[in-house]
Amino acid sequence: MFWKTLYNFRVDMLTLVFVCLSISVTGLHAAFTVTVGSPSVKVKENEGVDLKCSYTADFGATPRIEWKFKDLKGYQFFIYFAGMITAEYEGRITVYNGGLRFNKVTRADSGDYDCEVSGNGGYDEKTIKLTVLVPPSKPVSRIPSSVTTGSNVRLTCFDADGSPPSTYKWYKDNTPLPEDPTKFPNFKNLTYKMNVFNGNLEFPIVSKLDTGSYFCEASNGEDTPQRGDAVLMEVRDVDNSQAPAVKGSLSTETQNVPSKITMNHMLEKQYGVFMLQEVKLKLEIQKLELEITKLKLELQKLGQEP
Repeated sequence: MFWKTLYNFRVDMLTLVFVCLSISVTGLHAAFTVTVGSPSVKVKENEGVDLKCSYTADFGATPRIEWKFKDLKGYQFFIYFAGMITAEYEGRITVYNGGLRFNKVTRADSGDYDCEVSGNGGYDEKTIKLTVLVPPSKPVSRIPSSVTTGSNVRLTCFDADGSPPSTYKWYKDNTPLPEDPTKFPNFKNLTYKMNVFNGNLEFPIVSKLDTGSYFCEASNGEDTPQRGDAVLMEVRDVDNSQAPAVKGSLSTETQNVPSKITMNHMLEKQYGVFMLQEVKLKLEIQKLELEITKLKLELQKLGQEP
C-alpha cells in the first residue's frame, strides 16, 4: 500500500511539473510578439493599402519600430528608420500605431515588408508580402519568318508589365497549342516544348508540320489577356541540287550578296542583340539607382547617430 501511494504521488508531481513547464513555454512564446494583419496583401496599382503590424505590451510604451522593404530583385533598404520616414517615401506612406499605409502604390512597390519591433530587451519581426496587381501589356514576341527543316528553333514571348508575372499560351493558325502535345491525339505528331512561365516555345527538330501562323498570349488573372502579333513561320527544306550551277552563273560580286532569307536571319539576329543590350543597360541603371538609394540611407543613419 505504501509503495502504491508513493508511486501515485510521484506521478502526480511529474504531471504538475509538466503542466507548469507547458504554461511557462506558452508564456515565453507569447512574450515579445509581433503580429501582422495578413502575411500576404494584394492591391491594384494606384490604390491605397494598409500593412497592419501590432505588438505585445511587453515591448514597452515606446518601442523602436522599423520597416524594411525588399524588392523583387532582392535589394533591401529601410523605408521607416529611427522614427522617420526615409526621403524616397516621404509623402507616399504614413506610419501609425498599428501599421503603415501607402497613399498610392505602384508596381515597383511589390515585395516583402518587414515590421521589426524592439524594446525592454525583446525583439521580434514579421513579414508582409505585398503584390501590386497590374494587368499584362501586349507581349513582345520573337518569331522567325523562315527556318530550315531539322534545325532547332525557339519562339519567345515576354510581357514586361504584368504583376503577378504573366503565364503564356501559344497559338498556331488561331488554335491554342496544349502545353504537352503528347497528351492530345490531334497534336501527337508535333514535337515542340512549351514553357508557360517564361513564354518559350521550342522546336528541337523543326519539321514542315510546324509551318503556320504563330502568336502568343499573356495573362495573369488581371483584366483581359493580351495577344502579340501573329507571324507566319515557314519551314523550308534545304535544296542543294541547283547550288553549283547557280553559283557558276553568277559573278563574284553577286555570289557574295546574301540571299533574302539569309538577310532576314541577320536582321532578326541583330535586332535581338540590340534588344538584349537595351535590357542589360536598363538593369544596370536600376542597379545604380538602388545603390545610390542605399548610400543615402546609410548617410542618413550616420547623421542621426549621436
